[in-house]
Amino acid sequence: MACRPKNYPFYNWVPKPLGILILILLFVPILTVGGVYTANSGEMTSGLGLQSEHIQFVGFVTSIGMAAFSPFFYQLVCIRREKMMCIAGFSLLYLLSYVCAITDSIFLLGLCSLIMGFLRMVLMMVNLFTLIRYAFGMEATRNITPGMEPDTEEGWDKLDKEKSQSMPIIYLFFMILGQVGTSLTAWLAYAYQWQDVYYYMMGMTLVAILVVFLTMPYHPYAGRRFPINFRKFGSVSVFSALMTCIIYVLVYGKTLDWYADATIVRSTVLAIFFAGVFLYLESSGRSPYFLLDIFRLRTIRMGIVLFLLLMIFNTSSLFVNVFTGVGMQIDNWQNAALGNWSIAGYLIGAIIAIVLGSRGVKLKYLFAAGFLLIGASALFMYFEVQNAGLYERMKYPVIIRATGMMLLYSLTAVHANQRMPYRYLSTWICIMLTVRMVIGPGIGTALYTNVLQERQQHYITRFAQDTDRTHMQAAASYDQTVNGMRYQGRSETEAENMAAISTKGKIQVQATLSAVKEMSGWTFYGCMASMLFVLVYPYRKRKLSA
Repeated sequence: MACRPKNYPFYNWVPKPLGILILILLFVPILTVGGVYTANSGEMTSGLGLQSEHIQFVGFVTSIGMAAFSPFFYQLVCIRREKMMCIAGFSLLYLLSYVCAITDSIFLLGLCSLIMGFLRMVLMMVNLFTLIRYAFGMEATRNITPGMEPDTEEGWDKLDKEKSQSMPIIYLFFMILGQVGTSLTAWLAYAYQWQDVYYYMMGMTLVAILVVFLTMPYHPYAGRRFPINFRKFGSVSVFSALMTCIIYVLVYGKTLDWYADATIVRSTVLAIFFAGVFLYLESSGRSPYFLLDIFRLRTIRMGIVLFLLLMIFNTSSLFVNVFTGVGMQIDNWQNAALGNWSIAGYLIGAIIAIVLGSRGVKLKYLFAAGFLLIGASALFMYFEVQNAGLYERMKYPVIIRATGMMLLYSLTAVHANQRMPYRYLSTWICIMLTVRMVIGPGIGTALYTNVLQERQQHYITRFAQDTDRTHMQAAASYDQTVNGMRYQGRSETEAENMAAISTKGKIQVQATLSAVKEMSGWTFYGCMASMLFVLVYPYRKRKLSA
């Protein structure tokens, strides 16, 4: 690697503490800028007249873009042109954010989100490796360069132990910044308009460009040619189309009545077609974008299963939002403020992972503890969901679930990376992001929303059958509403209609709360089954001879 200036990537006049602070703060726009924002999705759907599924779908498309970047990971972090990549990346994010702010086309919004997800991962990884080198004097690319792996079992075990301590710290850093970004966008959407979130993000990217331009010198490209073969973007397109079709089926299935709708059928057929094309491209060796033989590694297969289980059960976080929204009628800003308690859970989970990992506690016990905590959060909701719930108590399931999530989130990657040859790293990152941010949450969201709707309808039918004049409490509430409407000057018919609507609303609220309570119980059982699975599963490390 070519020689770099002593204070790389900054000018020599930039003090090192200031340089470290700049690199850390650059993560804020990188992690925050996106095609859509969860916290302002309600305002965005109402402002554009869109279905909520549109915003949910576009959010997944952003994650698809992030996963599609991963096979370029090693080549890009070795370029070492921080100024050029930051200015180019932030400039494109600025333009794409502007398009997202003014468009009402869901296709254009999705396309911009796909590209933004790709750019975010490029900037995130490049900035992370630059920060590690600048702050700690470590050339982290040496730990991911094929051919530089440890050649003894002791060397691999030492590396695995180091990862069990460093991974929780890295994930804690990114998850805290991500939560801060969510809270920021929620406040902007609540205090202003949903478009103002995009304009604020555009302002942040301009500030980032200005700071990079003033503090970093130009560095010429060290190699003879750009290391990315643009023929690989054919595989990127096929991979992105495959994942988009899959996530379309998962997101819109409930709304469009699954295979009764022609678009769901077409998306399924296209997903099968693109899967075949992708497998052909990668197995034929014409485009070494994705190494298929990675699935021979036992730790990779287990990592996929763990991430799937984690993200499916982590979708139970919607119980808190449904309960506070239906039972307490709170807005998005209050929900986002409640979500900030997850930072405490992330911190607790990271401390537990680092302390117990350094003491040699086996990963399977930490995995079991993670599922136990997520199950405990669901169990808390089972007993807490009631008509007279307290907003203040909702921070406890958020903290408990975030603690369990942090344990599994950070340590699953440690297990999957055990004795994994470095040539598979980029492929594993692609698999990890796809399962963790697209497939797992997509399946979890489809599962929980469909079951929630079905159980709501079940309880509405059940409660409505018992709500008539013979039900003293319901009859008294109905008569009270009728009399109140009469006093306001409404006609007899209007008063009765308003009373019927009020009764129906109360039944719907009670049915939703009952459905949440029932699903919380089943989530607890699922987490306990997963905990038992990770305890009895035989963990074997790869033999070096293999």
